[in-house]
Amino acid sequence: MRILRENEEVRAPILSSLTRLIGSNMREKPSFSEAWLIGTGLGEEVEQYEIPGAKVSIRNSADGQVDYVMIPDEYRLERRDSELLRKVIDEVSSRPPGPGIRPDRGYIHSKAREALNRLGVRANKDSGRAVADEERICSLAVRYTVGYGILETLLEDPHIEDVYVDAPCDRNRVHVTVNGISGFNSVVRCRSNIMLEPVEMDHLVSRLCRVSGLPFSETHPTLECDMGFKGARATAVGRPLSPAGTALALRRHSSRPWTLTRMMRNGTLSAETAALISLMVDGRSTMMICGPRGAGKSSLLSACLFEFPLSQRVLTLEDTRELPVETMQSMGYKVQSILADDRNGESNERSRDALRLSLRMGESALVMGEVRGEEVSMLYEGMRTGRAGSTVLGTMHGESALSLYERVVHDIGVSPEAFMATDAIISLGLNRPRGSQRMRRGIREISEIGERPGEFRSLIVNGDWAPDILGSRTVSRIASAWEMTGEEVMGNLKARRDMRSFLEEMGRDDEESLDPAWIRLANDHLSECMSRADMDPEEVSKSFEDMYRRRRGVD
Repeated sequence: MRILRENEEVRAPILSSLTRLIGSNMREKPSFSEAWLIGTGLGEEVEQYEIPGAKVSIRNSADGQVDYVMIPDEYRLERRDSELLRKVIDEVSSRPPGPGIRPDRGYIHSKAREALNRLGVRANKDSGRAVADEERICSLAVRYTVGYGILETLLEDPHIEDVYVDAPCDRNRVHVTVNGISGFNSVVRCRSNIMLEPVEMDHLVSRLCRVSGLPFSETHPTLECDMGFKGARATAVGRPLSPAGTALALRRHSSRPWTLTRMMRNGTLSAETAALISLMVDGRSTMMICGPRGAGKSSLLSACLFEFPLSQRVLTLEDTRELPVETMQSMGYKVQSILADDRNGESNERSRDALRLSLRMGESALVMGEVRGEEVSMLYEGMRTGRAGSTVLGTMHGESALSLYERVVHDIGVSPEAFMATDAIISLGLNRPRGSQRMRRGIREISEIGERPGEFRSLIVNGDWAPDILGSRTVSRIASAWEMTGEEVMGNLKARRDMRSFLEEMGRDDEESLDPAWIRLANDHLSECMSRADMDPEEVSKSFEDMYRRRRGVD
């Protein structure tokens, strides 16, 4: 017995290591796909959940990395169903459409249904077990012909923000960036269990070329376009810029519009910070949002848009459709979108022309999705002369207010006096708590321009209003324009804070409370109450909460 026990003690770690080794080297894929699922071995599971068409597991690997393990439903089809799907795909692919017919998703879906009939699926149902859902077979046939294959399943995950395929694709796993795992406001970069064959990469790029109408070759080795799926944007780089083959990056945008309350809910900003931003947007301030890539600049800019009053006309200028223009229009906002899309590789010239046009389109708030070096001088000249309208919001790359000032003034050549047209700069950052793999987004500072160029004054300290907030030039200007005293401005700020805190609290159980409609209702309620000289912030908040409970049927 002792000898057996000792043998078991020796064999246990060997078997464990062997299991881990075998698991990490296993590959599998069905015959209709050119994407492999790679075994990841053992690891501590952080979270598991389901998305449409797949199961997902997030794991801490033994080698210190974080694994994103996805098992698509189609990779678990029974052999008969998997073979049927392959035959349907072959049938659809072997029958080219007639002249003038565009093989879009609807067309391929109908052809997949016809292929099922030709293969005698319906007639064979009574011969034994029924095949998998026919609608599912047709949808998968679309995905693996004119769609984006397994990457479509990845983009179904609301936690996914970025997808990266490095070259050569058949030697590197697909990597992803996920957010909101386990309810935390954290960004985690993971390696997935997916690896693509070169033929799959060729199919993906061909699909992008068909959708965008743009070329991709050694003569044109870069491709940037909207995917037309889940609001995702794709960037492809090929030879000779990428010597090892084609590389691909996908950016997926949130399926629900961002609001300041939603950003409060995930810990990006405090209620006091949200109230101040709301006040400055409503007060027609000029603000620049800066931070590194992935810090959430576009998300915060989108959230700011819903703080505009309905009476404010808004012009949006962007080269990629990211701002929630359609949502705003459906809510009654007056929004005009201008897209400086790069169709012929002349993005710089198109952006300058689009900005020049925007400055001529009359009194409007100007919102720029990304302010780059080529447009900065023109923008600040428009701001200095008043042609840029009463409000300007935009995003720029930069680590802080000072670094943004140095870039704009010293690198780009905008005069220090013109830069003074900026009211405030919001700096976002990415932090790694205790050096972990989780990166947290957050607002590092909100600074307004000081009395002299290059000087700044903090408006937020540790998530709360600065003690001398009423001495702010921006807040004082808003108070003067609204004919309010300092005490009334503070009451306005407190009411904004308390209403957003209430909505954030309600959002824990009812996510619709975080949607733009409730932000608009809160702002409309405050505007109505502001007409009274004796406005009490506590009474404003209480009456708003009562209105919310009546409308939502909450006790």
